[in-house]
Amino acid sequence: MRPGGASAPGKALLCGEYAVLEGAPAVVAAVSRRVSVRWTDGSPPMPPEVQATLQYARASLGPLEESLIVDVSELQRDRIKIGLGSSAAAAAATAAAAHAALGHDLAKPSTLQEVFACALDGHASIAPQGSGVDVAASTYGGFLRFARKGKEIESRPLRLPKGLQIRLVWTGHAARTSELLGQVHALRRDDPGRYAACLERLSELSHEFASAFETDRPEMILATAASFSTAMGALGDAAGAPILDARLRHAAELAARFSGAAKPSGAGGGDVAIAFFLDADAAHGFELACEDEGLHPIEVSWGAQGVRAC
Repeated sequence: MRPGGASAPGKALLCGEYAVLEGAPAVVAAVSRRVSVRWTDGSPPMPPEVQATLQYARASLGPLEESLIVDVSELQRDRIKIGLGSSAAAAAATAAAAHAALGHDLAKPSTLQEVFACALDGHASIAPQGSGVDVAASTYGGFLRFARKGKEIESRPLRLPKGLQIRLVWTGHAARTSELLGQVHALRRDDPGRYAACLERLSELSHEFASAFETDRPEMILATAASFSTAMGALGDAAGAPILDARLRHAAELAARFSGAAKPSGAGGGDVAIAFFLDADAAHGFELACEDEGLHPIEVSWGAQGVRAC
């Protein structure tokens, strides 16, 4: 029987924001909250990234059914996106549904590569400023080290370092990623020297974080995450953009109170903070403190499975 659709996980960027756009490595994780799509005979409204991905799928695979019902509710709170990559997950789920509908095995690496390429093209046609790291996480799942230089993409799986505790917190404020990127791009145009200095620091820290993650050094992960948060704030100050806004700064302060480190997960300006700890009790204390301070812990499992038929 033909699968009725597919699902894909959301993502959380552990490190590499902005620097990944300049070729530095990012570390990203798939999370257990998922976007699902299913075929329908009706004509429901579809997000633009879903429509675009379907067009690319038809171009490479042939005729497909016309419409999909898209459910992104697990990546929202009170119908507000919480910054876990719902658009990229929707594109990945759409590409997976198209391949599954024609009998392609989503467990095969070659099929996953085709799904990723299709979803990447569909998503990029709507959001061309991105690196594709979120699409990779939603397609392949798990933990990934991702780097891109031009059209050349390198992505490989990682393992969660032993003893590392990771927590997510929603600030309650939705970020406008396109506006933040626009301000950063303006800095690159108007003050290339200052932009280069900011990105050099972020790139250096991205390499350090990826190396620490790969070599199982959780203490270095915490130290690098704290430095990366500071460097994101410096980029925001240079660009006149609220990358490290008051909510995200407060999350970082609370994490430090519990001997951890927190930074924006994504472009900043709101959405989610990601926090790292060496002790589960400290991580739990951080979550309780966040609740008391008006921040919202997000319950997820880490390293979720990538696309799957349903």
